[in-house]
Amino acid sequence: MSAITGTLAKRTELAGDSKLYVITAPIATADDDITLTAATHGITEIEGIVGAVITAGADANYSAIQVSYSGLVVTVVSLEADGTVATGFTDTTVSITLLGKSE
Repeated sequence: MSAITGTLAKRTELAGDSKLYVITAPIATADDDITLTAATHGITEIEGIVGAVITAGADANYSAIQVSYSGLVVTVVSLEADGTVATGFTDTTVSITLLGKSE
């Protein structure tokens, strides 16, 4: 498992105190963690994952992702087409949309 840096690509206002956040990140291993912070990403609580896509580097050795969260840590598990652990990470990036709250 490795810790990677997620970049806030967009934050969208909704009615109430929840917002949609789009985080992009390079993927380096089959099991990466992205730690979000209020200072860097403007988020203080994750309410749910809306969706996640591979935006670059998808091939037979990297074709699917599973995304989960605990607190402000987002975990990205990368898989090959056959469901085994991914092995190819050349210029691989993901985009994750989540629902969250800010201060």
